[in-house]
Amino acid sequence: MNSTNVGILNLLYHGSFSQKDLALYLDVDSKTLGKNISQLNIELKDLKLNEIKMENGKYKLDLEKDQWTYVLNSKEFMSSEDIIDYLYLKFIFKGFINLEFEKNEFQVSRSSINRYFLVVKNILNENGSAYRYETGKGLRLDKLSIMDKNLFSKKLIKIFVKSDFSITPPMVYYDLFKESRIAKIDGLLEKLYNVFISSEVPATKFIIAFSFALKICVEVFDGFVFNTIYEGTEEYKSIKNNIDIILKEFSPEYKNQILLFILNLKNNETYFEKEIIEKATLLMKQLKKHLNIEVVEKGFEELLMKKLYMSMFKYENKILNVYSSKLTTDEKRLLKILDETLLETELKMYFYDKVILLSILKKIIIENNKKKINNVLLLFNEIILPNDLYLKENLKKQIPHINVDILPSFHLQFNYANCIKNYDLILSDEKYQDDNVEKISTFNYIKVLEKIDKSAFRKGIDSLNLV
Repeated sequence: MNSTNVGILNLLYHGSFSQKDLALYLDVDSKTLGKNISQLNIELKDLKLNEIKMENGKYKLDLEKDQWTYVLNSKEFMSSEDIIDYLYLKFIFKGFINLEFEKNEFQVSRSSINRYFLVVKNILNENGSAYRYETGKGLRLDKLSIMDKNLFSKKLIKIFVKSDFSITPPMVYYDLFKESRIAKIDGLLEKLYNVFISSEVPATKFIIAFSFALKICVEVFDGFVFNTIYEGTEEYKSIKNNIDIILKEFSPEYKNQILLFILNLKNNETYFEKEIIEKATLLMKQLKKHLNIEVVEKGFEELLMKKLYMSMFKYENKILNVYSSKLTTDEKRLLKILDETLLETELKMYFYDKVILLSILKKIIIENNKKKINNVLLLFNEIILPNDLYLKENLKKQIPHINVDILPSFHLQFNYANCIKNYDLILSDEKYQDDNVEKISTFNYIKVLEKIDKSAFRKGIDSLNLV
């Protein structure tokens, strides 16, 4: 099964989709999508399962819970890329493979399993690993290169990201890892999260996934050679103490790998492929150019960079997610800029990741344009508002650079020109037939801040002269 078909099944598991939305999520054209669905229906029919149908303009697949479990977690519904990944991981993890056994497991022909494993052998040969054929038995791995250690880790990360870090019994990889100590990971996710938080390291999905992958890598080839120049520092001692307490039941080798990994992360070492970092750097440079943003606050820049290279990683490894919320008009305008920048840089990412990226870009635009809002006028129709010290104090605390005046509604009537000239934003609890005055439901300081953020975002988008 090809990766597009697998993607269709994964998406339909989450709900129904129009042809346009399915094509958008899968990054394929509608004509190709139609052919894929026809192929899928033939396979579903052969398995005596319900077929994909179009209802009210949307594709849907009605299956019982146990049928979905079978479809999403069986070898019969793995893509050719997934089969190749599985064979590669199994060969390295076990150190041995019997293709006749794998042929029967996947229920494919001998020529097919040989074709899949030929890709694995080519990867191993190119990376400098070595293996030999044992007559009547299979192939045995003799040497694992550094490049294949890294690739093994990357493919493990792909599995964990896809499965939200949990290897559960129905999954095909459970059988592969069940004899390993990786199967005994009760509470490891929570423990790792606590380790990273206590070490003041952001617990991103990639970092957690890599930490899970390390568990297997330590067992298979003793893990990785991290930079050890930070050993003996006060920071080293503090983090080691936390790890020894939180991960007390795990092996010394694994705890040491996590310790060195965290120390390297805190000193700005990166563990993404160089090519992905370069793509993300290029895309960020072009996005800043198209959004007229010269300076991005350090925290936002790091967040943006992490999201960009995670998006690249997910696209290259065909990891799909579903986004259900609708975009506003201004967000669609921002999405257009992102799409144009991706086209210009010849890069791609899935729709879900674009939407998540929009939220980061939106925040950056807001923070950059909020600096241009200096004066805000609140027009009230309630006598108590001018004496609302709670409102004034919280606004001053949150937006100290913005002057906020609170005046009765009739002030605008007598000073209209001056108000329009002197205030960057006018909010009123009364509705005005005037585009310069925005209605606010209540003068809660959070509502006021939301309106200021919305105004800053709109100013930023409008300055780009988009249609």
